[in-house]
Amino acid sequence: MTRSPRGPALVGALIAAVMVTAGCTTTLDGAPIADPAPAPAEGPGSDPVAWADRVCGAVLSFATPATSAPDFTASADLPAVQREFSEYLGGVVTGVRQGKAQLAEVGMAPEPAGDDAVSRAVAELDALEGDFTEVKSTVDTMDPADPAGFMSTLTRAESALTEVTPPNPVGQLGDAPRLQRAAERAESCRQLSALGTAAPR
Repeated sequence: MTRSPRGPALVGALIAAVMVTAGCTTTLDGAPIADPAPAPAEGPGSDPVAWADRVCGAVLSFATPATSAPDFTASADLPAVQREFSEYLGGVVTGVRQGKAQLAEVGMAPEPAGDDAVSRAVAELDALEGDFTEVKSTVDTMDPADPAGFMSTLTRAESALTEVTPPNPVGQLGDAPRLQRAAERAESCRQLSALGTAAPR
């Protein structure tokens, strides 16, 4: 009587089933394929959305307090106006410094154009810090006991703020459409866009 090969075939089928159930695979021919390397945290190959989010978050540190100026026309209390204006300007200066510190930590951009945009934003924030610090010094020296002089100085200070140009690193990515598209998806960039043109310009 001829013995059936059913036994060895069944064992082979069971082994294959167990390996599939356990999530195992075998490569019969060729070299094994290594797991793909994780994406780098910065530089080429890194996530452009995460990078754009960090950049816009840094600019928000300045833009948020800058667009929260109190209504100075609502009060006839000149000392209160001076105090509120000075506190507002101080908050903006603090935001500028925080923004510069955050930009220093964003890491290399996925594309060189992003690094260039960050460098320009840092330079613009440096200029803003000087502008707002100067205006704050002017406000702090106003004399509420001299209403006419006070209002004249206040008007000049407010006029100086209209000359301020806030940084717009995303708008400087014209040569990097991939980074621009990433910025459109980044939450911090959406928040920055929502502020519109309310920041002093």
